[in-house]
Amino acid sequence: MAERIAVLKEFGSPFEGEQYEVDLTRQFGGYERGDLICSVCPFGATYLPLELEIAIRKDGSLIFRAWNFVKNMNNYLHTREISMKENDKVKEERPHIIPFVPTIEQIDTVNGLFSGRIKFEGLKIAVGGTVQDICPIDVIREEMLTGKKIYLA
Repeated sequence: MAERIAVLKEFGSPFEGEQYEVDLTRQFGGYERGDLICSVCPFGATYLPLELEIAIRKDGSLIFRAWNFVKNMNNYLHTREISMKENDKVKEERPHIIPFVPTIEQIDTVNGLFSGRIKFEGLKIAVGGTVQDICPIDVIREEMLTGKKIYLA
């Protein structure tokens, strides 16, 4: 099996330059208590079933966790963590689940990923609803920080 994959640029690619190199042997960046663990298939538009797993640390830094080949691709960054809002819906069914409470730095990082102000090692990542439920997006602040209008669907 190949150790590296070169993803070539095409319309809608989430990176700049002519190609993006994926190191399939890259080492896990570790776990710290309070990590918001998320995953996304950043190359979904190219039909490459490769999922990137990252963690957003309490200090807002982004840590690599893994590259995985998957059957079900999702082009949006999601988490399995439960938000306070989701906890209110399921707490009777699953009382042992503790909702994730983000730090201000984690919220800022998610906002930066949403607006494109922050990228993970050159990859622009689209932020999905499960992550937004935990780390709400402040569109007006991101527009001020990026100097660009953000259009919502």
